[in-house]
Formats: sequence, C-alpha cells, structure tokens
Amino acid sequence: MKFVQVSDIHLGAPDALINGCSPTERLCACFKDINSWHSDAEFCVITGDLTEFAEPAAYKHLKEILSEFPLPCFLMLGNHDDRKVFQSIFVDYSQDENGFVQYSHRTASGIFLFLDTKKEGLETHEGEMCNLRLKWLKEELMSAGNQPVYIFMHHPPFDIGLPYVDKIKLFEFEEFGETLKHGHNIKHIFFGHVHRMTSVIWKGIPFTSLPSLNHQIPLVSDSVNSEFCDEPPAYGVVTINSEQLTIHFNTFMQRNELHQTEII
Repeated sequence: MKFVQVSDIHLGAPDALINGCSPTERLCACFKDINSWHSDAEFCVITGDLTEFAEPAAYKHLKEILSEFPLPCFLMLGNHDDRKVFQSIFVDYSQDENGFVQYSHRTASGIFLFLDTKKEGLETHEGEMCNLRLKWLKEELMSAGNQPVYIFMHHPPFDIGLPYVDKIKLFEFEEFGETLKHGHNIKHIFFGHVHRMTSVIWKGIPFTSLPSLNHQIPLVSDSVNSEFCDEPPAYGVVTINSEQLTIHFNTFMQRNELHQTEII
C-alpha cells in the first residue's frame, strides 16, 4: 500500500502570511503535487498543527481546501490547534469515547492509529497523553494482536537535540513508553511538531518526522539570526509491503530540472 504524510501546515485565513510564508499557497502546491504524482495513494494524513491560531476561519478554510482534494485525509491535532474549535467546524469527526480526536483505521496492510496529543490551552505547547488516552491506546494495541500497527502522533516522546522543541515534547513520555509494550507488532511511528526531517529509534521502535509545510526550525539555532528558517518543505510518501517500509521525503517546491553537461 501507499499513503502520504503531511505535517504542520499552520493555516490562517486564506490570505494570511505566517512567519513570512503563505500556508495556503504551500498547502495547495503540496496537494497539487500529490494529486499529480501520487494519486494512487490510499490516503493522506496531516499530523497536527492544522492551524496557527486555531481560528474558526482557518478550519473552515482547511475544510474548503480538502473538499477539492481527492484523497481521503486523516486530520490530527497539534499544539497550535483547539479541539473544541476544530470539532465545531469538522462536526462529527472521528473521536474516541471521551471526545479526544483519536481513532483507528484498519486495512489489509495493518492497523493505523491516530493519536491526540493536544494539551488544553493555546499557550500550552507541550504534548499530553492523559490516562484516558493512554487507556484507549492500550486497548487498541491489545486488540491488534500480531497485526502490523502504524502509529501517528504530533508530539514526540523523546528529545532530538533541539532545545526549542525538546522542552515541549510529549510530557507523559514514560507512561507512553510503557503503553507501547502492549503492542506486539508496532512497525513504525510517524510524528510532526519538530519542523525537521528526523529518524529516531526509541525503545526499539523506529520514528520519523517531516518538515513543516510553512517554516522550519534550524538544526543549529545560531546558524540563522531568527527563530525559524526557510529550509524546504516536504511531504512523505510511504510504501508498505510484506518485506519493507519505505519513506520518501519529497521536497516538492525545490524540484528543478538540470541539464546534463555534454562531454565533447
């Protein structure tokens, strides 16, 4: 199977600029590229930070953009989102029994779990997996048995060496790690939040993240004279078969043809 991951789109109103970039233009360009070259994907997932300020207008704008995107799209919440505002626009969106925006998707290739790591409050940016959400995850992992499981979350449960994001990682990382032990066949965990491409193995499980579509966090903060930088956005193209999982990081806005030099 094949699916696409997008992360940290940070939408505002249609004409809004966020950190000097247009999230609308970038998301539309991303979706156009996916539609042109990866329309055979089974679904797309956006792993959080759907908006910058959690405004109703921004969620309505996202809903309009998604209405013209042909792939099924699984939406997740990040620290810049607001659960209640999201649910007021995306009415009856998938949620667990306690109202958290987390849910599962079962396919012939395995079980996909989408977690809600949003902590209440727009000024609170660290992640949270309370006992209710961890209980849901534990039950899903146990019911999966030996089927392959793929997990999506916004906040990582570990440090990546960037103080800016390490201080706002998932707060209950120890409890989360203990809960993962109930999974017998967790193949991969995909996350967002850090605005960089990373590959991490934590507790024996491989994790990967994507850049934001809008703005990035520099690997070395002193390498630029600002909080964010303009490294290229990318989306992930993931293929899964019985032998392997492959992730391509597609920097769709920097794909320019080169002309081969002729040797005379």
